[in-house]
Amino acid sequence: MKTGLLHLHGLLPWLLLSLPVLAIIISLVKEKNEEVKGKPHKLVLFTLIFSHIQLLVGIALWVMAWMNKDATVNVMKDSVARKNFIEHPITMILAVVFITIGYSKAKRATNGRKRAKLIAIFFGLGVLCMLSMNHWDKMAFLK
Repeated sequence: MKTGLLHLHGLLPWLLLSLPVLAIIISLVKEKNEEVKGKPHKLVLFTLIFSHIQLLVGIALWVMAWMNKDATVNVMKDSVARKNFIEHPITMILAVVFITIGYSKAKRATNGRKRAKLIAIFFGLGVLCMLSMNHWDKMAFLK
């Protein structure tokens, strides 16, 4: 089970780095109208869904790693362990929070330009958080 979750957690970042960028581009191009009705396009929703799936998989892996007492003895003294157990999870949770805030604010926006601007700002912040603390050496297809 852990191996499957590790593979999934290594593949989903590729999707999560491309979906928000595509959602930003499409919303900036598509939503130029002053008055819009309904929810944002489906790509924004898929970005939200996949970011939450990645977060849940990451939390499951984090809990499994914390159950291994040897790996968590001196977390703050070891820079690699600190990145894996403290910095990476906090930054990724923050990225998902930005994406969630962006989706919920864009869903309530009535102005197309404002909706596109909200998606660009909050999804952009989420992507920046993901890029800043990603484990590039552990991602699938880069090994």
